[in-house]
Amino acid sequence: MRDESKLLLKRYDHYFLREYNYRYWLVIVKNRFDNVYGFFIESQKKGEAIVHSNELLSLPFASGLYAEVLADLKAHSHLRIVPRDTAHLEKLVPAVTFDPLHGHRHSTAYLPTDKNNKRS
Repeated sequence: MRDESKLLLKRYDHYFLREYNYRYWLVIVKNRFDNVYGFFIESQKKGEAIVHSNELLSLPFASGLYAEVLADLKAHSHLRIVPRDTAHLEKLVPAVTFDPLHGHRHSTAYLPTDKNNKRS
């Protein structure tokens, strides 16, 4: 087993606490901006909207290395794996349109493209 796999599994065991009323899943991000694969474990308590994410490993793009580490992870864990790619970014939350505590004291709705037309 590679050193990268050993480090990944050590961190996995540290963060996978198997707490009551929590869901756990793995996320693997193909980060094309930094040319790395990011391995994360995420957890969410039942009834809460907050998702806790912990980075397990950052692995550079290299031939064969990713496949070996992923195989070791799958042999060790039976958690669901969610693949993500920075080429297809997702918008999971709606944009903030009104937030008086952080400087949005008016609607942040976009103005029409034609600046000569006044908003009604």
